[in-house]
Amino acid sequence: MNWKKTIFERQKLFDETWASPISKLAKQYGLSDVGLRKICLALDVPLPPRSYWQKLAAGKSILKPTLLETTVPTSYTRATYVAHVDEVLEERILQARDALSTNAKEHTTEYSPPADSTTFSQHAKLVMRAMKGTKVDAGVLSTMGVTWADVSVCPELKERALLLVDRFAHELEVLGPKFENSCPPAPTLRRSARRESGSRRNCFIFHGQRFFVHIRERIAQELVPPPPPKPQKALRAATQPAWEYRPPEYRYIPTGKLYASIVDASTYYESYKVEDTVRGTIETKMRKAVRWADDTALRHNVEKEVRAERESVRRMKAQQWEMAKRNKDALLAQLTSFEKLSKDLDRARSLRRLIDEIVASKAAPEELAGSLELMALMANWLDPLVKAEWPDVDGVGDRNPHASLW
Repeated sequence: MNWKKTIFERQKLFDETWASPISKLAKQYGLSDVGLRKICLALDVPLPPRSYWQKLAAGKSILKPTLLETTVPTSYTRATYVAHVDEVLEERILQARDALSTNAKEHTTEYSPPADSTTFSQHAKLVMRAMKGTKVDAGVLSTMGVTWADVSVCPELKERALLLVDRFAHELEVLGPKFENSCPPAPTLRRSARRESGSRRNCFIFHGQRFFVHIRERIAQELVPPPPPKPQKALRAATQPAWEYRPPEYRYIPTGKLYASIVDASTYYESYKVEDTVRGTIETKMRKAVRWADDTALRHNVEKEVRAERESVRRMKAQQWEMAKRNKDALLAQLTSFEKLSKDLDRARSLRRLIDEIVASKAAPEELAGSLELMALMANWLDPLVKAEWPDVDGVGDRNPHASLW
């Protein structure tokens, strides 16, 4: 993680707040006015009073106060997280976008609403034909998984929903995705049930990534109160009470509020959602949503390529390290064997020097003088340059082969 720390000194902050307005000073620190005021409050720094800067601009002289001593800390540390930017990845994404922009179709004409349904685009007509055979269920007309666009609205908003589908189709055709409408309709699920991720359905494809459009109306529901009991049943219940199960019934109330979302067809996650707000309607936000899906799919592909390249580089470096490690282990094993040979050679030379000294000495013990042949055999057996055999030692193993198993 990249954390950027900013240290505010009490005396310095006091001088700065009385030298320039706090709104300008906050921009220099990358803070809001409220944030900088909170830091001044934490450090017990007095701020200029209201209309101080207007009076100063009018030529009035105002006495600047002195910073008194206080018990609060003299410094304040603010840590902010700075996101890491992968420059290599961003450069590859820019190159991919430039390569696609040269081959992409130019956006020459703006969308104009069609006069009637016969002038819809061919992709919008698929959705319109799918909605003809639907019936009102839970207060809405719903086509889920039949085409590349799912629509779930009340009958009064059907016309606007089809116009939104036609506008989506126009914005998509400009970017040139591949429409896939050959999959069988997705089976209907019970209310509040989740569909399995990864199931294939009709969609449009951007750079190998599958999406579909979902236009839905917010439907409110309220519980229907039970009907009053009939007089005969009420009299029977009073004389002989009995428990009777009655499933809850709901009344669905259309709200007239639409929202459209671009959904990932592999995970059914709503990646981008637009709705009517005071800043704009769904129609004005649709182009940005479609281009976001195109950019997201392109970024996903480039990230996958860069990740695969980095993984291949990592594997190659790992293989090189494994080879270097095996070579290191082999050299160390060879060094150990050479050290053992050198040690054996030193022991053999020590025995030969002892033999020479025993032969040259006239006062050597008789025990050593009688073991000269055995010492010579031992020296030749230890010497790695001679490697003589020692039958009494080489012919006897460290483990008794005739020992009992029990």
